Amino acid sequence: MNLTLKFLAKEKVILYFYWIMSIIIGLVFYFQGPRRFNNLVIFRQSFFHLLDHKNLFIPYPGEYNDIFLYHPTFCLLFSPFSLMPVPVSLVLWTIGCALIIFYAIKRLPIADNEKVFFWWFVLIELATTLHSQQTNSIIAALGLFTFMFLEKDKPWWAAIFPVIAFCIKGYGLIFAALFIFYPRPWKYILYSIMWLLLFAFLPLPVVGTEYFTQLYIDWFNCLTSDHAVNFGYSIMGIIQLADNSLSDKDVTNVQFIGLFLFAVTWLTNLIRGGTYSKNRKLLLLAYCSLWVIVFNHASEPPTFIIAAQGVAIFYLVNRHNSLLWPQALAIVFIFLSIVAHKDIYPPSWPFGFIPSLVAKTLPCVVILLVLQIQLLLKDSESASLPD
Repeated sequence: MNLTLKFLAKEKVILYFYWIMSIIIGLVFYFQGPRRFNNLVIFRQSFFHLLDHKNLFIPYPGEYNDIFLYHPTFCLLFSPFSLMPVPVSLVLWTIGCALIIFYAIKRLPIADNEKVFFWWFVLIELATTLHSQQTNSIIAALGLFTFMFLEKDKPWWAAIFPVIAFCIKGYGLIFAALFIFYPRPWKYILYSIMWLLLFAFLPLPVVGTEYFTQLYIDWFNCLTSDHAVNFGYSIMGIIQLADNSLSDKDVTNVQFIGLFLFAVTWLTNLIRGGTYSKNRKLLLLAYCSLWVIVFNHASEPPTFIIAAQGVAIFYLVNRHNSLLWPQALAIVFIFLSIVAHKDIYPPSWPFGFIPSLVAKTLPCVVILLVLQIQLLLKDSESASLPD
Protein backbone atom coordinates (compact mmCIF):
# COMPACT_ATOMS: atom_id res chain seq x y z
CA MET A 1 0.00 0.00 0.00
CA ASN A 2 2.78 2.40 0.96
CA LEU A 3 4.62 1.60 -2.29
CA THR A 4 1.48 2.36 -4.28
CA LEU A 5 0.99 5.70 -2.51
CA LYS A 6 4.63 6.62 -3.07
CA PHE A 7 4.29 5.72 -6.74
CA LEU A 8 1.13 7.82 -7.12
CA ALA A 9 2.81 10.73 -5.33
CA LYS A 10 5.57 11.03 -7.94
CA GLU A 11 5.27 14.15 -10.06
CA LYS A 12 6.23 12.36 -13.27
CA VAL A 13 3.63 9.66 -12.70
CA ILE A 14 0.91 12.29 -12.28
CA LEU A 15 2.17 14.18 -15.33
CA TYR A 16 2.09 11.03 -17.45
CA PHE A 17 -1.42 10.29 -16.15
CA TYR A 18 -2.58 13.77 -17.23
CA TRP A 19 -0.98 13.24 -20.65
CA ILE A 20 -2.49 9.78 -21.18
CA MET A 21 -5.94 10.76 -19.93
CA SER A 22 -6.14 13.80 -22.21
CA ILE A 23 -4.90 11.87 -25.28
CA ILE A 24 -7.39 9.04 -24.71
CA ILE A 25 -10.29 11.48 -24.26
CA GLY A 26 -9.32 13.36 -27.42
CA LEU A 27 -8.98 10.22 -29.55
CA VAL A 28 -12.13 8.52 -28.23
CA PHE A 29 -14.24 11.58 -28.91
CA TYR A 30 -12.77 12.05 -32.38
CA PHE A 31 -13.70 8.51 -33.41
CA GLN A 32 -17.20 8.95 -31.95
CA GLY A 33 -17.86 11.76 -34.41
CA PRO A 34 -18.38 15.54 -34.49
CA ARG A 35 -21.35 15.49 -32.11
CA ARG A 36 -18.96 14.40 -29.34
CA PHE A 37 -16.57 17.30 -29.93
CA ASN A 38 -19.17 19.94 -30.75
CA ASN A 39 -17.46 22.63 -28.63
CA LEU A 40 -14.21 22.21 -30.50
CA VAL A 41 -16.12 22.68 -33.77
CA ILE A 42 -17.67 25.88 -32.37
CA PHE A 43 -14.23 27.21 -31.44
CA ARG A 44 -12.73 26.26 -34.79
CA GLN A 45 -15.53 27.75 -36.87
CA SER A 46 -15.58 31.00 -34.89
CA PHE A 47 -12.25 31.96 -36.43
CA PHE A 48 -13.56 31.47 -39.96
CA HIS A 49 -16.77 33.34 -39.12
CA LEU A 50 -14.59 36.18 -37.88
CA LEU A 51 -12.64 36.27 -41.14
CA ASP A 52 -15.93 36.23 -43.09
CA HIS A 53 -17.32 39.13 -40.99
CA LYS A 54 -20.27 37.07 -39.79
CA ASN A 55 -22.18 37.45 -36.53
CA LEU A 56 -20.32 35.11 -34.16
CA PHE A 57 -23.14 34.87 -31.66
CA ILE A 58 -26.01 33.36 -33.65
CA PRO A 59 -26.77 29.69 -34.38
CA TYR A 60 -25.15 27.93 -37.33
CA PRO A 61 -27.10 24.66 -37.31
CA GLY A 62 -25.42 23.48 -40.49
CA GLU A 63 -22.05 23.56 -38.74
CA TYR A 64 -22.65 22.84 -35.04
CA ASN A 65 -25.18 22.78 -32.20
CA ASP A 66 -25.48 25.60 -29.65
CA ILE A 67 -23.88 29.04 -30.16
CA PHE A 68 -20.53 30.76 -29.61
CA LEU A 69 -20.56 32.50 -26.18
CA TYR A 70 -16.96 33.66 -25.90
CA HIS A 71 -15.09 36.95 -26.21
CA PRO A 72 -14.37 38.02 -29.82
CA THR A 73 -10.62 37.91 -29.18
CA PHE A 74 -10.88 34.22 -28.31
CA CYS A 75 -11.37 33.49 -32.02
CA LEU A 76 -7.83 34.70 -32.67
CA LEU A 77 -6.36 33.04 -29.59
CA PHE A 78 -7.80 29.73 -30.79
CA SER A 79 -6.85 30.27 -34.45
CA PRO A 80 -3.79 27.95 -34.44
CA PHE A 81 -6.12 25.05 -33.56
CA SER A 82 -8.61 26.16 -36.23
CA LEU A 83 -5.93 25.80 -38.90
CA MET A 84 -4.90 22.29 -37.87
CA PRO A 85 -6.57 19.08 -39.05
CA VAL A 86 -9.48 18.23 -36.77
CA PRO A 87 -7.96 15.15 -35.04
CA VAL A 88 -4.70 16.98 -34.37
CA SER A 89 -6.44 20.06 -32.99
CA LEU A 90 -8.74 17.96 -30.80
CA VAL A 91 -5.95 15.92 -29.21
CA LEU A 92 -3.61 18.90 -28.79
CA TRP A 93 -6.44 20.95 -27.31
CA THR A 94 -7.28 18.33 -24.67
CA ILE A 95 -3.57 17.89 -23.88
CA GLY A 96 -3.11 21.64 -23.52
CA CYS A 97 -6.17 22.02 -21.30
CA ALA A 98 -4.83 19.29 -18.99
CA LEU A 99 -1.21 20.40 -18.88
CA ILE A 100 -1.91 24.07 -18.17
CA ILE A 101 -3.66 23.26 -14.89
CA PHE A 102 -0.92 20.73 -14.07
CA TYR A 103 1.84 23.32 -14.46
CA ALA A 104 -0.16 26.06 -12.74
CA ILE A 105 -0.43 23.85 -9.65
CA LYS A 106 3.25 22.93 -9.97
CA ARG A 107 4.24 26.62 -9.79
CA LEU A 108 2.16 27.41 -6.71
CA PRO A 109 4.15 28.39 -3.60
CA ILE A 110 3.02 25.36 -1.60
CA ALA A 111 4.76 22.17 -0.43
CA ASP A 112 5.29 19.25 -2.81
CA ASN A 113 2.91 16.92 -0.95
CA GLU A 114 0.23 19.62 -1.14
CA LYS A 115 0.72 19.85 -4.91
CA VAL A 116 0.24 16.08 -5.15
CA PHE A 117 -3.05 16.37 -3.26
CA PHE A 118 -4.10 19.27 -5.49
CA TRP A 119 -3.34 17.36 -8.74
CA TRP A 120 -5.38 14.33 -7.72
CA PHE A 121 -8.19 16.31 -6.09
CA VAL A 122 -9.13 18.23 -9.25
CA LEU A 123 -8.82 15.18 -11.52
CA ILE A 124 -12.53 14.27 -11.69
CA GLU A 125 -13.54 17.80 -12.62
CA LEU A 126 -10.64 18.06 -15.06
CA ALA A 127 -11.88 14.94 -16.85
CA THR A 128 -15.37 16.47 -16.97
CA THR A 129 -14.17 19.66 -18.63
CA LEU A 130 -11.95 17.73 -21.07
CA HIS A 131 -14.97 15.65 -22.09
CA SER A 132 -16.66 18.83 -23.28
CA GLN A 133 -13.48 20.40 -24.74
CA GLN A 134 -14.23 23.56 -22.75
CA THR A 135 -11.86 26.27 -21.55
CA ASN A 136 -12.52 26.03 -17.82
CA SER A 137 -9.23 24.38 -16.85
CA ILE A 138 -7.45 27.23 -18.64
CA ILE A 139 -9.42 29.85 -16.69
CA ALA A 140 -8.69 28.00 -13.43
CA ALA A 141 -4.98 27.85 -14.29
CA LEU A 142 -4.89 31.55 -15.19
CA GLY A 143 -6.27 32.30 -11.72
CA LEU A 144 -3.42 30.31 -10.15
CA PHE A 145 -0.85 32.07 -12.35
CA THR A 146 -2.30 35.43 -11.27
CA PHE A 147 -1.78 34.52 -7.62
CA MET A 148 1.69 33.13 -8.27
CA PHE A 149 2.97 36.27 -10.01
CA LEU A 150 1.39 38.56 -7.42
CA GLU A 151 3.27 36.59 -4.77
CA LYS A 152 6.46 37.04 -6.79
CA ASP A 153 5.81 40.82 -6.94
CA LYS A 154 5.60 40.84 -10.73
CA PRO A 155 2.47 42.93 -11.39
CA TRP A 156 3.22 43.25 -15.13
CA TRP A 157 2.78 39.49 -15.60
CA ALA A 158 0.16 39.09 -12.87
CA ALA A 159 -2.04 41.55 -14.77
CA ILE A 160 -2.03 39.66 -18.07
CA PHE A 161 -3.58 36.41 -16.82
CA PRO A 162 -7.01 37.73 -15.69
CA VAL A 163 -7.17 39.72 -18.94
CA ILE A 164 -6.55 36.56 -20.99
CA ALA A 165 -9.19 34.80 -18.88
CA PHE A 166 -11.59 37.69 -19.58
CA CYS A 167 -10.89 37.34 -23.29
CA ILE A 168 -12.05 33.74 -23.03
CA LYS A 169 -14.98 34.11 -20.66
CA GLY A 170 -15.83 37.43 -19.03
CA TYR A 171 -16.05 36.01 -15.52
CA GLY A 172 -12.36 35.05 -15.65
CA LEU A 173 -11.54 38.65 -14.74
CA ILE A 174 -12.58 37.87 -11.15
CA PHE A 175 -9.03 36.83 -10.25
CA ALA A 176 -7.77 40.37 -10.83
CA ALA A 177 -9.55 41.31 -7.59
CA LEU A 178 -6.62 39.83 -5.65
CA PHE A 179 -4.34 42.71 -6.65
CA ILE A 180 -5.71 45.01 -3.96
CA PHE A 181 -4.01 42.97 -1.22
CA TYR A 182 -0.53 43.44 -2.70
CA PRO A 183 1.90 46.40 -2.85
CA ARG A 184 1.59 49.07 -5.57
CA PRO A 185 -2.03 48.38 -6.61
CA TRP A 186 -2.08 51.41 -8.94
CA LYS A 187 0.72 49.88 -10.99
CA TYR A 188 -1.33 46.71 -11.34
CA ILE A 189 -4.35 48.73 -12.51
CA LEU A 190 -2.23 50.52 -15.11
CA TYR A 191 -0.80 47.27 -16.45
CA SER A 192 -4.26 45.70 -16.54
CA ILE A 193 -5.65 48.57 -18.61
CA MET A 194 -2.73 48.26 -21.03
CA TRP A 195 -3.21 44.50 -21.45
CA LEU A 196 -6.99 44.87 -21.72
CA LEU A 197 -6.71 47.45 -24.50
CA LEU A 198 -4.15 45.33 -26.34
CA PHE A 199 -6.28 42.20 -26.29
CA ALA A 200 -9.56 44.03 -26.92
CA PHE A 201 -8.18 45.59 -30.12
CA LEU A 202 -6.42 42.43 -31.26
CA PRO A 203 -9.09 41.62 -33.90
CA LEU A 204 -9.02 45.15 -35.38
CA PRO A 205 -6.11 44.69 -37.85
CA VAL A 206 -7.70 41.44 -39.04
CA VAL A 207 -11.32 42.57 -39.55
CA GLY A 208 -11.30 46.36 -40.08
CA THR A 209 -13.09 49.12 -38.18
CA GLU A 210 -16.69 48.64 -39.37
CA TYR A 211 -16.97 44.94 -38.53
CA PHE A 212 -14.88 45.46 -35.37
CA THR A 213 -17.53 47.80 -33.96
CA GLN A 214 -20.35 45.44 -34.92
CA LEU A 215 -18.43 42.55 -33.37
CA TYR A 216 -18.55 44.12 -29.93
CA ILE A 217 -22.19 45.19 -30.33
CA ASP A 218 -23.08 41.56 -31.09
CA TRP A 219 -21.02 40.35 -28.13
CA PHE A 220 -22.69 42.80 -25.73
CA ASN A 221 -26.15 41.77 -26.95
CA CYS A 222 -25.21 38.14 -26.42
CA LEU A 223 -24.09 38.82 -22.84
CA THR A 224 -27.15 40.84 -21.86
CA SER A 225 -29.60 38.23 -23.15
CA ASP A 226 -27.71 35.19 -21.83
CA HIS A 227 -29.41 34.62 -18.46
CA ALA A 228 -32.96 35.20 -19.68
CA VAL A 229 -33.46 31.43 -19.99
CA ASN A 230 -30.58 30.09 -17.93
CA PHE A 231 -30.16 29.52 -14.19
CA GLY A 232 -27.12 27.27 -14.38
CA TYR A 233 -25.55 24.92 -11.84
CA SER A 234 -25.56 27.79 -9.37
CA ILE A 235 -27.33 28.95 -6.25
CA MET A 236 -30.00 30.38 -8.58
CA GLY A 237 -30.43 26.90 -10.06
CA ILE A 238 -30.96 25.43 -6.58
CA ILE A 239 -33.53 28.12 -5.76
CA GLN A 240 -35.27 27.44 -9.06
CA LEU A 241 -35.61 23.76 -8.15
CA ALA A 242 -37.53 24.82 -5.05
CA ASP A 243 -39.43 27.64 -6.75
CA ASN A 244 -40.28 27.24 -10.43
CA SER A 245 -41.50 30.83 -10.58
CA LEU A 246 -37.96 32.20 -10.33
CA SER A 247 -37.67 34.99 -12.89
CA ASP A 248 -34.90 36.72 -14.76
CA LYS A 249 -35.24 39.64 -12.34
CA ASP A 250 -34.88 37.26 -9.37
CA VAL A 251 -31.66 35.89 -10.86
CA THR A 252 -30.30 39.43 -11.11
CA ASN A 253 -31.29 40.13 -7.48
CA VAL A 254 -29.50 37.00 -6.25
CA GLN A 255 -26.40 37.99 -8.19
CA PHE A 256 -26.53 41.45 -6.62
CA ILE A 257 -26.56 39.78 -3.21
CA GLY A 258 -23.50 37.82 -4.31
CA LEU A 259 -21.76 41.04 -5.39
CA PHE A 260 -22.60 42.59 -2.02
CA LEU A 261 -21.08 39.63 -0.15
CA PHE A 262 -17.99 39.79 -2.34
CA ALA A 263 -17.62 43.54 -1.74
CA VAL A 264 -18.08 43.17 2.03
CA THR A 265 -15.46 40.41 2.15
CA TRP A 266 -12.94 42.46 0.18
CA LEU A 267 -13.59 45.70 2.05
CA THR A 268 -13.42 44.00 5.45
CA ASN A 269 -10.02 42.51 4.69
CA LEU A 270 -8.80 45.74 3.09
CA ILE A 271 -9.88 47.95 6.00
CA ARG A 272 -8.30 45.54 8.43
CA GLY A 273 -4.99 46.39 6.74
CA GLY A 274 -1.60 45.24 7.94
CA THR A 275 0.36 42.44 6.32
CA TYR A 276 -1.75 39.78 4.67
CA SER A 277 -0.51 36.26 5.34
CA LYS A 278 -0.10 33.86 2.46
CA ASN A 279 -2.81 31.68 3.99
CA ARG A 280 -5.32 34.52 3.98
CA LYS A 281 -4.48 35.41 0.38
CA LEU A 282 -4.91 31.75 -0.56
CA LEU A 283 -8.33 31.79 1.10
CA LEU A 284 -9.19 34.89 -0.94
CA LEU A 285 -8.13 33.00 -4.08
CA ALA A 286 -10.32 30.07 -3.02
CA TYR A 287 -13.20 32.48 -2.41
CA CYS A 288 -12.88 33.87 -5.95
CA SER A 289 -12.83 30.36 -7.41
CA LEU A 290 -15.99 29.29 -5.58
CA TRP A 291 -17.88 32.58 -5.76
CA VAL A 292 -17.58 32.81 -9.54
CA ILE A 293 -19.29 29.41 -9.88
CA VAL A 294 -21.93 29.70 -7.14
CA PHE A 295 -23.24 33.06 -8.40
CA ASN A 296 -22.76 32.41 -12.11
CA HIS A 297 -25.99 31.76 -14.02
CA ALA A 298 -23.92 30.15 -16.80
CA SER A 299 -22.27 27.55 -14.54
CA GLU A 300 -22.49 23.97 -15.79
CA PRO A 301 -20.72 20.72 -14.86
CA PRO A 302 -17.53 21.44 -16.88
CA THR A 303 -17.02 24.77 -15.06
CA PHE A 304 -16.60 23.02 -11.71
CA ILE A 305 -12.86 22.54 -12.24
CA ILE A 306 -12.70 26.18 -11.08
CA ALA A 307 -14.72 25.38 -7.95
CA ALA A 308 -12.65 22.23 -7.30
CA GLN A 309 -9.55 24.42 -7.33
CA GLY A 310 -11.15 26.61 -4.65
CA VAL A 311 -12.11 23.61 -2.51
CA ALA A 312 -8.58 22.18 -2.76
CA ILE A 313 -7.04 25.46 -1.61
CA PHE A 314 -9.64 25.80 1.17
CA TYR A 315 -8.77 22.30 2.40
CA LEU A 316 -4.99 22.80 2.28
CA VAL A 317 -5.16 25.98 4.33
CA ASN A 318 -7.53 24.47 6.92
CA ARG A 319 -6.52 20.82 6.98
CA HIS A 320 -4.84 20.89 10.41
CA ASN A 321 -8.00 22.06 12.14
CA SER A 322 -8.55 19.75 15.10
CA LEU A 323 -12.31 19.44 14.44
CA LEU A 324 -11.74 17.74 11.06
CA TRP A 325 -14.52 19.71 9.31
CA PRO A 326 -12.24 20.67 6.37
CA GLN A 327 -11.65 16.99 5.66
CA ALA A 328 -15.38 16.27 5.91
CA LEU A 329 -16.28 19.07 3.48
CA ALA A 330 -13.61 17.98 0.98
CA ILE A 331 -14.82 14.36 1.11
CA VAL A 332 -18.45 15.43 0.60
CA PHE A 333 -17.41 17.55 -2.38
CA ILE A 334 -15.58 14.63 -4.03
CA PHE A 335 -18.34 12.14 -3.21
CA LEU A 336 -21.11 14.33 -4.61
CA SER A 337 -18.97 15.12 -7.67
CA ILE A 338 -19.10 11.40 -8.42
CA VAL A 339 -22.81 11.17 -7.56
CA ALA A 340 -23.51 13.95 -10.09
CA HIS A 341 -22.25 11.69 -12.91
CA LYS A 342 -25.33 9.48 -13.08
CA ASP A 343 -24.06 7.61 -16.13
CA ILE A 344 -21.35 5.80 -14.15
CA TYR A 345 -23.53 3.95 -11.61
CA PRO A 346 -26.89 2.12 -11.60
CA PRO A 347 -29.99 4.29 -10.95
CA SER A 348 -30.98 1.89 -8.16
CA TRP A 349 -28.12 3.07 -5.94
CA PRO A 350 -29.45 4.80 -2.79
CA PHE A 351 -28.06 8.26 -3.66
CA GLY A 352 -29.25 8.19 -7.27
CA PHE A 353 -32.24 10.33 -6.32
CA ILE A 354 -30.04 13.40 -5.70
CA PRO A 355 -30.34 15.82 -8.65
CA SER A 356 -27.03 16.43 -10.40
CA LEU A 357 -27.47 20.18 -9.95
CA VAL A 358 -27.75 19.77 -6.16
CA ALA A 359 -24.86 17.28 -5.98
CA LYS A 360 -22.54 19.63 -7.84
CA THR A 361 -23.63 22.96 -6.41
CA LEU A 362 -24.68 22.50 -2.77
CA PRO A 363 -21.21 21.54 -1.40
CA CYS A 364 -19.77 24.62 -3.10
CA VAL A 365 -22.43 26.84 -1.51
CA VAL A 366 -21.67 25.42 1.94
CA ILE A 367 -17.89 25.75 1.56
CA LEU A 368 -18.28 29.29 0.21
CA LEU A 369 -20.37 30.15 3.29
CA VAL A 370 -17.64 28.76 5.57
CA LEU A 371 -15.03 30.77 3.63
CA GLN A 372 -17.23 33.85 3.96
CA ILE A 373 -17.21 33.50 7.73
CA GLN A 374 -13.47 32.79 7.83
CA LEU A 375 -12.59 35.85 5.79
CA LEU A 376 -14.80 38.12 7.86
CA LEU A 377 -13.11 36.98 11.06
CA LYS A 378 -9.68 38.23 11.96
CA ASP A 379 -6.83 35.69 12.06
CA SER A 380 -9.20 32.80 11.35
CA GLU A 381 -7.01 30.88 8.92
CA SER A 382 -5.15 27.79 10.04
CA ALA A 383 -1.39 27.53 10.00
CA SER A 384 -1.08 24.51 7.75
CA LEU A 385 0.85 26.27 5.01
CA PRO A 386 4.17 27.97 5.85
CA ASP A 387 4.30 31.69 5.10
